[in-house]
This record gives sequence, structure tokens and C-alpha cells, in this order.
Amino acid sequence: MSEQRICTIEQLSDVLKKTVSERRFIHSVGVAQTTTMLLEYYGCTDYVKTWNGLEAGAFCGLAHDLAREMPGQALIEYCRNNGVELTDWEIKSPVLAHGKASAHMASLLAPGYPESWKKAIEAHTTGRNGLDDLAQALFVADFIEPSRTFLTEEKRRQYLAKASLTACEYAILCDMIAHWKEKGYHDASEGSLLLKRELEEKLGI
Repeated sequence: MSEQRICTIEQLSDVLKKTVSERRFIHSVGVAQTTTMLLEYYGCTDYVKTWNGLEAGAFCGLAHDLAREMPGQALIEYCRNNGVELTDWEIKSPVLAHGKASAHMASLLAPGYPESWKKAIEAHTTGRNGLDDLAQALFVADFIEPSRTFLTEEKRRQYLAKASLTACEYAILCDMIAHWKEKGYHDASEGSLLLKRELEEKLGI
């Protein structure tokens, strides 16, 4: 990845284009646009909207998968070499570490960017409790953005018909946990289960 520092979303987009495949780039642009849309659609206010002229949804959406195409062992080594702490779960399933690696890469491009943005990027894969509206929107957007062809338009509309971003996130998280189990990928992480309980408390389930 380029060592340059970025000052605009356009510069971040240029770095991303040089770092990931075309397919991943299209996905990331879709996540950026969908995150921004969700924050507006659900009237979210519990997040840091801008920093140094950079908009939260666009920045986090473009940056969330900077490390996604690194091989598993390379991800582990990158995190260890850069002082990024990993859970046993992430070490066991290295692909889950790409959020933390991506967040660190983003810190090299935009030193000092908001901690809440960093946490959103770190947690976008499996979710984590105690995060703000931006983290919720990024998590949802990563799953439903338009290039995700495993989703039908009807299913996408069903998610967006939920009365709140919290309800939308909960529906997606439950479907993801069921999918992981069905496909035998991995069990739900501790972070996912804590998030599920937090969302159930918020929704009164």
C-alpha cells in the first residue's frame, strides 16, 4: 500500500484502487455509499460526522477492506509487526483480523482520525457491542451494498424496511450467524454474541 497521507476522499479512493482488486474496489465504493445512505435514512446522530474535511461514511466505507485481500498469515504478521492486538478468535480465523489491519492502514493514511471511526472499521466483519451509529451502519452496509449478489433485491428491501438501524442490524446479524453455522465457516465470535445480546436488550427481545 502507498505510504502517502491523504487529505481528501478522492485521494483515499486512489490509494484503495491501487491496493485492492477491481471487485474489492467496487464493493468498497458501494459500502461507502450505502453507509452514508443508511446514516441519513435512519436519521442517525450518534457519531462523529466529519474530521479534517473527511466524511465518516465515505472514509470508513472506502477504508474498511484495505487489508481484506492479504493472505491469512500475512494479516497475522502485519498486526503483530504493528502492535495490533488480536484475539484468539482472530488468530484462529485470520480473515477476521482484516478489520483491525485495515483500521491500522487507515491510520497511516490519515494519522489521528477519530477513534470511533477506527473501532467501526475494526468491528465491521462480525460486529461488536458498545459502538455508535456509524459502526452499525458500516456493518449493515458491508452486507447489503449493491454488488453483494448473494442478496436478492427483495431481501435487501426487507432489511431496509426495518423500523430502525438497530433492528436492521439485528436481522442481518442473526442471518449471518445462521449462515456461518450452516456453511461450517466458523462459530459466532464472542464479539458477535455480545452484540446480539446488546441489540436484543435495545429492542426488548
